[in-house]
Amino acid sequence: MKKTLFIFSFLWFLSSHLSLAEEATKTDASCEGTPEKVVAEVYGRKITEAEVQKELSIDLYELQKNIYSLKKRKLDEMIGNIVLEKEAARKKISVQDLLEKEVQRNIKKVSDKDIDKFYNQQKEYLKGTKEQYSERIKSFLQNERYNEALQKYLDRLKNQARAKVYLDKPERPRIALNLTPAPLYGKENAKVKIVEFSDFECPFCSGLVKTLDKVLKKYGHTVNLTFKAFPLSRHPNAPLAHQASLCAHDQEKFWPYHDKLFENQQALDRTNLEKHAESLKLDMTKFKQCLDSGEKFAKVQKEMLEAQEAGVRSTPTLFVNGKILVGNLPQEAIEEVINEELAAKK
Repeated sequence: MKKTLFIFSFLWFLSSHLSLAEEATKTDASCEGTPEKVVAEVYGRKITEAEVQKELSIDLYELQKNIYSLKKRKLDEMIGNIVLEKEAARKKISVQDLLEKEVQRNIKKVSDKDIDKFYNQQKEYLKGTKEQYSERIKSFLQNERYNEALQKYLDRLKNQARAKVYLDKPERPRIALNLTPAPLYGKENAKVKIVEFSDFECPFCSGLVKTLDKVLKKYGHTVNLTFKAFPLSRHPNAPLAHQASLCAHDQEKFWPYHDKLFENQQALDRTNLEKHAESLKLDMTKFKQCLDSGEKFAKVQKEMLEAQEAGVRSTPTLFVNGKILVGNLPQEAIEEVINEELAAKK
């Protein structure tokens, strides 16, 4: 159950980043100085506050986002406590009795079938028999159901109370990109331009392909996509795969070849790169000459440099009109930024 693993990971993330976020609060406060203030000088070269903030814009945004998440979580908790107390007082019972009546009694009991299903889905991660984990699985699933039921009840009470949250969400930094031409999907003059830095061996990049396809289909001529290479050092076949994709681009087959490589991430050596080209009916003489010449090597290196200058550290990384998004994000997260950009252009 991927959802379960996510919950474990998320709780760990929040706890491990608490101290980091507290430090970030201090950093954030110190970044409100005069942008042109000189903060360092060496060999007569003055470094300003604005320069430092530009170099750290992505890091600071990530820290501010963590702070926002922690504040939002605490606010939700505080509001939840208030509406529970008010509702309990209205019914003239304790909060504990209210939760017992409205939440606990409405939770479906965890069955042996539920435990079997969970264990079978997670047994590769559990070092032991089902009998060894049975009670812990039951407790976990029961707790998960309670939390889901509690959240639904709290949401209903918050809606009745017309609760409002005025916490400001941190604004994504907009990076000024200086890029060389690259394969483009969509209209050149689209209102929203997405630049993707990717790696043909990266499983997370592969996961993003279908999501971006859905986004491009939904928004039509309003959005375009530019594909850029950022092969990671731990992926030995990725650099040549990116060169091969550019050779395919010369024959106007970049996007079909792009899809073929992501569909066959375990087969990206030279022999298979040629097989993929053959399956798309590319001119193999030209394709092999292009790969043998190494003419695309400099292009891939240039795109890697462009990525580093833009602050890219991992793949996939997207820039939506310059606003950075990192990771294999859900469609909704990408569309949120696209909609912000479209609204700003009206």
